[in-house]
Amino acid sequence: MNGTILKEKRKEKLIEIIRKYGIISVSELAKELELSTVTIRKDLKELEEIGIVNRLWGGVSLKESFPAEQTFDQKSILNLLEKKAIAETAISLLNPNDVIGISAGTTAYELAKLLYQFPSIQVVTYGLNIAYLLARMGINVVVPGGFLREKSFALVGEETVAFLKKIHLDKCFMGVDGIDGEVLTDVNMAEATVNRTMIERSRELIVIADHTKLGKRKLTPIAPIERVNVLITDSKADKRLLKAFEDKGIKVLIGEVKEARKL
Repeated sequence: MNGTILKEKRKEKLIEIIRKYGIISVSELAKELELSTVTIRKDLKELEEIGIVNRLWGGVSLKESFPAEQTFDQKSILNLLEKKAIAETAISLLNPNDVIGISAGTTAYELAKLLYQFPSIQVVTYGLNIAYLLARMGINVVVPGGFLREKSFALVGEETVAFLKKIHLDKCFMGVDGIDGEVLTDVNMAEATVNRTMIERSRELIVIADHTKLGKRKLTPIAPIERVNVLITDSKADKRLLKAFEDKGIKVLIGEVKEARKL
């Protein structure tokens, strides 16, 4: 397991502990995780920079809960191993020369990291950071116009939608904020409109969502659950929810997390 994953998993554990205690000292955090205070302070500094924690005199607390919509950086450290496992499973559904769509979002970003294995595919994405990553890999990537949303790095607006209406996709890999027995949903109305359009232009819809998104419904509907062909989630998902999705004809795939041995 590489050092980056270990570090991000450690940050995730830090957030859990801070949430549990409300306010906790650096020395107590170091004791809980059996790490040096130097390491803890470095992690806390990074968490403060992306707006997750407040560092106080001698201690630390979470910011006044997380905002209703977290930033890409805030989301990126949560359930990281689960997102990587989902991405690795999603790769198995790709074929050479596929034309695919990828939504914006942190799970989609983990999928994009693995697309170097398919140099002949063509990717359409409105995630600007994903497009940049793929371009550096030499992947053939198409990006619509539009306005950039700072929190998610997604392009949105009339130009984005108009462009997507002109294309055709073999597969669409869609991250969502919520998926329940009736509908896929997003926290942002503008982004939901773009998501909906990409789904409409795709032959096959593959939802990539970790267990925290299952059984949840957010502000704006994207598509009815019947539109989903495949759901890829992780092994922490509620088995009853997965059975309900399968009963609706959705193929459910599970990404198995490769746990780090230590933080």
